[in-house]
Amino acid sequence: MNDRRRLHVVCCLACLFCAILLVGGVGCSSAPTVPDRSDTDEEFERASRAARMAFDTGKLQQAVGLYQQALERAYILDNSQAIVNTQYNLAVCLAGLQSYGKALERVRQAESELADVDRSIPADILLLEATLLYRLDRQEEARRLTDQVLTESNPISAAVQSKAHFLRGLMAARRGDTQQLRQEIAALGKPATAGLRADREELVGRLSMAEGNWNEAIEAFSRTAELRREDFDYSGMVNALAQAARACEQAGELSEASKYYLRAGRSAAQQGQNHDALKWLNRAEQLAGEAGDEVTAKQARAYRKWVEAP
Repeated sequence: MNDRRRLHVVCCLACLFCAILLVGGVGCSSAPTVPDRSDTDEEFERASRAARMAFDTGKLQQAVGLYQQALERAYILDNSQAIVNTQYNLAVCLAGLQSYGKALERVRQAESELADVDRSIPADILLLEATLLYRLDRQEEARRLTDQVLTESNPISAAVQSKAHFLRGLMAARRGDTQQLRQEIAALGKPATAGLRADREELVGRLSMAEGNWNEAIEAFSRTAELRREDFDYSGMVNALAQAARACEQAGELSEASKYYLRAGRSAAQQGQNHDALKWLNRAEQLAGEAGDEVTAKQARAYRKWVEAP
């Protein structure tokens, strides 16, 4: 793939899980290199750069509009590589906005474009499709695609391979298959990057939750949140904080749970994730009240009123 054009699926997979969907840089894929006439088209370059800047600063709705402009230009250029990469980037941004159905449409359009020029579908596009299917609760379809990614005859990057195992681990956790979940954790090995270490810790936390080891789950999700923060994946970070809060609830540590929910809620609020923010802030206020923790309850109440303000 033209590594300046497509947001890598590793980014995507960060926030889903968010646990699988969006953060971080540009990467390479297994797509074949083709002459890219858009390199000399200033209008396409300008729209693509502006879209990437908007994405990097978390302005996903703005990034969607700019990538749509870039896509219109790519069609004018009749440049298949630019069309595929821009459709992919649009899907990533739409996924970040939780518009999973629309994102899947963009992925399918990119795949159709590849088929029209008789090119195979790269593993990172297949993995993005699997991620979106997971989010749409189409688990069996998602699982089959991860099988395809991991049995790909062409070499795939270690990052894409790891993200495929992470997604399979999430699916195993959802269906309560602890044996498969252990296998996916083992397949991740000892990753070097913060993002992939966070993935492994999240699966460890989910395994601990499934087995009723609440304190181990709290520790694992807390480490996940720290690693997501280190990787600048703030959406993934707040989800890890909320997971830690749920584990605290199960352990009967209501005051500690309220603090985790407060942290998740106030960060989500600042990121514009108002639905999740209100859910977590309300829970923080409720649990703090039950625990007699008036300080945390007061903070949660103040943030909730700020989010609800017109």
